[in-house]
Amino acid sequence: MSLKRARENVPSASYVEAFAEKMPFADNQFDIVHTSVALHEMKPQQLRKIIQEVYRVLKLGGRFTLVDFHTPTNPIFWPGLSLFLLLFETETAWELLKTDLVGLLAETGFEVNKHILYAGGSLQVIQVRKDEITMR
Repeated sequence: MSLKRARENVPSASYVEAFAEKMPFADNQFDIVHTSVALHEMKPQQLRKIIQEVYRVLKLGGRFTLVDFHTPTNPIFWPGLSLFLLLFETETAWELLKTDLVGLLAETGFEVNKHILYAGGSLQVIQVRKDEITMR
């Protein structure tokens, strides 16, 4: 359904349907990869594979930016986030709250450029770069 809508909205673009854990792209192909509130849908082993795949398909100097949930740093935001997760999400979203995404990205070889928290810490934006110094 998402691809259908995308094709209707931007018919001139090319679309590929594939698993993020095994992208059908060559190594070092992209300058930018972005994901927005999607990684919390993945089991921990899938999340690791996806981050490794993003690293693989990015060119040296390429950037990966992600937006997703984070454990609130302001206790006032816990009830709202908890209710949202209970009503609309699965156990993988709760698991992401326990995951150190910045550490996982650094462990994969990315240089972390930015990690910004919004909404009382319940939403994070992380920007990393594939750097020749950190390339593994």
